[in-house]
Amino acid sequence: MTSHQAIGGSVDPRAAAARAPDLAGSLRSLRRGASGAFLVTVAGTGLGFLSNMVIARLTGRAEYGIYALMISWVSLLAVVAQAGQDISIVRFMPSYINGGFWGEVRGLRRGVGLLVFATSVCVAAIGCMIVHELGARHDAAWRDTFYIGFATLPILTQLQQSGALHRAFKRPVVTNLYSTVLRPLAVIPLMLLLARVVVHPDAPMASAASALAVLLALAASALHMSCAWPAHARNITPRYELRRWAVIGSQLSLLSIIVAGGNWLSVLILGALMGTGEVGPYYAALRMATFALFAQQSVNVVLAPMIAERHDAGDMAGLQIVAARAARFGFAGALAVGVFFAVAGKWILGLFGHEFDIAYVPLLILLSGYCASTAFGEVGFMLSMTKFQKQASLFVLVGIVVNLVAALLLVPRLGAAGAAIGAALSLVVWRGVAWRYVTTRLGIDPSVFGKVATTSGVP
Repeated sequence: MTSHQAIGGSVDPRAAAARAPDLAGSLRSLRRGASGAFLVTVAGTGLGFLSNMVIARLTGRAEYGIYALMISWVSLLAVVAQAGQDISIVRFMPSYINGGFWGEVRGLRRGVGLLVFATSVCVAAIGCMIVHELGARHDAAWRDTFYIGFATLPILTQLQQSGALHRAFKRPVVTNLYSTVLRPLAVIPLMLLLARVVVHPDAPMASAASALAVLLALAASALHMSCAWPAHARNITPRYELRRWAVIGSQLSLLSIIVAGGNWLSVLILGALMGTGEVGPYYAALRMATFALFAQQSVNVVLAPMIAERHDAGDMAGLQIVAARAARFGFAGALAVGVFFAVAGKWILGLFGHEFDIAYVPLLILLSGYCASTAFGEVGFMLSMTKFQKQASLFVLVGIVVNLVAALLLVPRLGAAGAAIGAALSLVVWRGVAWRYVTTRLGIDPSVFGKVATTSGVP
């Protein structure tokens, strides 16, 4: 049997089911992995929040706004440069590993790594050229901040690739450990050191500290992956299915780019229409609101490869149980965070600096949208991991159109609150439409209301 047959769906479902992990084992892995990933996500989100607070207090509202706008653009362009290959790793590698196709495993690691690095360099070069052309309209701090940010892009995408490899090997705790924990953990002392050396650190200095932190995180993650790589697979000749990976990756990249565009669109529109001064407080509120998603993100680290395995094995009943339980975990976390920030959010925003508490209302709007969206479950992976990535892209695109129209209409009148309304409405709309498609096409309800009763003998 070829690796293409094993993943392409032409293999006997009974044989696939025999290779797939048992449902009880999957549920135990989901609980253990989600719990570990949950702790990492909480720590990472907290450290990321703290690092942004340190940067905001040391640089001030205006400089922090420039830094936040740069981070938003670089985060979006990193997804473009990935070309969907981080998701390809999660999609293909578990089946390669289960089938014993270690040549393809090594080829996937090397091939997509080089592809993403080359793409990242090209995107970074184009970004720097655009900054050069637009530089006359902005001050030196703006230009230098974006130059440094774009130069970091190839390093950032390799860090994301390394995290995808850990996820494919079902190491949920390690998956985000380096990008979400070590990275902000390095930023904080670097910024404090700059504050000792320089009287008033600015946005370019914050960007340089962030770039160095990304480099340190990549070095640690890559070293971990190399040490943990199975000994019997170290000297196997790599096999490449570059055309197949590129085709599937391009389809997956469309979904990733659209999702990232939706995530950062409100910040980009707010910066374009209202200036960087308005971006700072809103970005702080956005960072706080993402706490509502950490439970869902934690369980997704384990859930994504499980969806692919269950679907390839034809175990739709097991997939229903796993998806519904994951949804309830994610929604409970979002609701708890929403209640906490509704009470303490205004005070916490004030810790960022003067006039940051004006983003309290946008914070409440974002939290409401995030809580509502998590109730639908992880519909994105339910589509992309079951070969419906084209439909997923269409649904997210609908959400972006809603976001764009709402933001353009409301931001000039309501400022950051208008941006928050557009972002929240977009998320609820596309996830609601996607949920409807999943329930009708796959026969699975991945929401908090989905069936979670297990078969006999399954905990």
